[in-house]
Amino acid sequence: MTNETNEDVMRVLIVEDDPTLAANLGEYLEEQGDEADYASDGRMGLQLCASQTYDALILDLRLPRMDGMELCRRLRQQQRMNTPILMLTARDTVEDRIEGFEAGTDDYLVKPFSLRELYLRLQAIVRRHQPVGSGPLKVGALNLESDRHVVRYHDTEIELTPIGFAMLEMLMRAAPGLVSRADFEAQIWQGNPPESDAALRGHVHRLRELLEAAAGQPVIHTVHGVGYRLLETT
Repeated sequence: MTNETNEDVMRVLIVEDDPTLAANLGEYLEEQGDEADYASDGRMGLQLCASQTYDALILDLRLPRMDGMELCRRLRQQQRMNTPILMLTARDTVEDRIEGFEAGTDDYLVKPFSLRELYLRLQAIVRRHQPVGSGPLKVGALNLESDRHVVRYHDTEIELTPIGFAMLEMLMRAAPGLVSRADFEAQIWQGNPPESDAALRGHVHRLRELLEAAAGQPVIHTVHGVGYRLLETT
């Protein structure tokens, strides 16, 4: 689907040293009506981010002159940049993903991947960084109306606590990407979470129970040690 207005155009910086992959990513973005810029190493990416404004970054983990993890840390900690970052990697251990999220990436995509999935994840992390609006959200058969504080699975209304509602809204805005524990803590507890993570796990468990009771199928997937992802319901 091609974007129809300039307001919907994403300007994306691709930091990737593989010229073929970078070209494929850029061509796909442009086919969707978006704009792509390129950096072939980490330092070039850092310089472009200091002088240009982007809606999102696609960042390879392994880069010459400065790897993706260090670039991500510098952008977050030194430049205080909050632009959404999607990190590409060939490594798929929980430890690698945790390190990436701690460095400040918004989502992870393991090579090889489909361009369609990359684009959906890119759209999701961009949505998460936009101001929360009052418009309805829809993921599969789940519908959420922020202004009315209503959640429905098809025509069945699901009663949620304020925290459960806030968590579901975050999951729906992030879908198909994930919401990290840190994301929940920052939004739900304003950066001051309980000392134990039992409270977070308890709220997620209760939300999962209520959603699965209505949908009759799994709705929330746990990425152990990292966070949670909403599954599309039918």
